Amino acid sequence: MSKEVKARVLLVKVPKEKIGLFTALIDGSGRYAIVRTREKSSEEVYLIATPDTFSGLLKVLEEVRSFLPELNLVGEVESIDVG
Repeated sequence: MSKEVKARVLLVKVPKEKIGLFTALIDGSGRYAIVRTREKSSEEVYLIATPDTFSGLLKVLEEVRSFLPELNLVGEVESIDVG
């Protein structure tokens, strides 16, 4: 029997024109999360992390704020449908 891993999903807001930079910063930080958006025209970005990497992700986001002070952590959400 396999054990189900429950992802933790954090919603953040990033200016649309800086989502590429934000994604590169998250990817370059050790891949604590997968970055997903639902709509190209939205500032909403979802970070999908494992329970084991979630606390590290929060630390990384504090560092990312030094490059993107307009980063807004909205909060954790129950789930996401990224289609």
